[in-house]
Amino acid sequence: MSAWGAKITRVDQPEPGLLAVSFRAAGRNETLLLVTLPGALELGIVAQRPRGASASPSTTQLRRHIEGARIELVERSHRAARVSLARAGARRFLIAAPSKPYGAWWLCEPDGLQVVRSPGAPPDVPDEEGHLVAQDADLLRARGEATLRVHQEARRAQLERALERQIKRILRKKAAISADLERAEHAEELREKATLLLAHASEIGAGATHFDAPAWDDTGRSIRIELDPQKSPTELAQVLFAKSKRLKRGLDVTPSRLQRVTSELDALERLRADLSQSAPEKYAAQLAAHGIRITEPRERERKRRQAGARLPYRTFVTEDEATVLVGRGAADNDRLTLRVARPHDLWLHARGVVGAHVVVPLSKGKSCSPDTLVDAATLAAHFSDLRGETIVDVLYTPRRFVRKRKGSPIGLVTFEREKVIAVRVEPARLERLLQSERRTA
Repeated sequence: MSAWGAKITRVDQPEPGLLAVSFRAAGRNETLLLVTLPGALELGIVAQRPRGASASPSTTQLRRHIEGARIELVERSHRAARVSLARAGARRFLIAAPSKPYGAWWLCEPDGLQVVRSPGAPPDVPDEEGHLVAQDADLLRARGEATLRVHQEARRAQLERALERQIKRILRKKAAISADLERAEHAEELREKATLLLAHASEIGAGATHFDAPAWDDTGRSIRIELDPQKSPTELAQVLFAKSKRLKRGLDVTPSRLQRVTSELDALERLRADLSQSAPEKYAAQLAAHGIRITEPRERERKRRQAGARLPYRTFVTEDEATVLVGRGAADNDRLTLRVARPHDLWLHARGVVGAHVVVPLSKGKSCSPDTLVDAATLAAHFSDLRGETIVDVLYTPRRFVRKRKGSPIGLVTFEREKVIAVRVEPARLERLLQSERRTA
């Protein structure tokens, strides 16, 4: 019995990396499974729809587009699977491919226009035209249970890698704490050297590189103290006293830190032993309870970029094609000035009033053109409490002369070596600048 031509009744993503397309054909319900975990592209048909997580917003959106459509053809290559769909005379393609961390899918028009895609999916759909091979429904039924096993094994391997990363991180932390503890045990030795330096300061010649002094105890041993030609014996003694004090403070807390880390490591080792006995999703919940992220830091950063993380500034373009960045609010002003702007960029702000921080990115060694300066000053005037005034004084200085004092309010900075431009806010210029805004996040 062929499943193609069957009507789609439901779409689910019961587990990460598993897309389930349920359909009805010849009076029976079946489910097409697409496994998209990294390195584990697989297709199969099962009689029982897998249960799991409730539908995510993206899955709900996909449902609206394809439920009620008919499956015309299922194809796959080494890199992707494609399901051809038809509804009300219109044709679309559901394409799925392995991708970190949980795979990706796209719903596309025949001309390639994307209707909807899964969160974190790459912006470009894999181009597998010419490499796709049609799949027989009966063969996919024979592979149904094997497809579920492939997904479970790939998911378990993914969780194992996440756990191993965490164990390695805790081991590094334990080694660092152990090293701190070992250094802390030398606190008394440093204090002894400091007291000997003070006691024998008058005996140490200028420019000496070391000094041998008898220990305070009765053992008769001699202690060698390495000297710093840039510091007097008294100054060096104060440095050693301070270091000894810091190490003693560490000696008070380091053993308890080491105990906590050791306990955490023991718990992770027990968790690793349980991995083969637990279902992947139950095990994933255990990892989450220990604060273990499934995705790698680099992968999380990639997803953040693809999701279009909100920028702290708006972007405008001047008439001579220069870029001007304008802070969105007080906290965003701090982020723009202190984290985004480079030391050689130009920083502007309306004088004496609350307003946006404005930054003109410049190449190192380059200066801002007069026209760009006027455009940037116009934006600084407009995005301030002096909006609507005809003439506004605007301060400007290289970003390297802008500072933020500790404890100062959000958005408040100090600056020096500033210059002032009295900008006349021309309606035509302002309108052109506002129309030039590049829509980002």
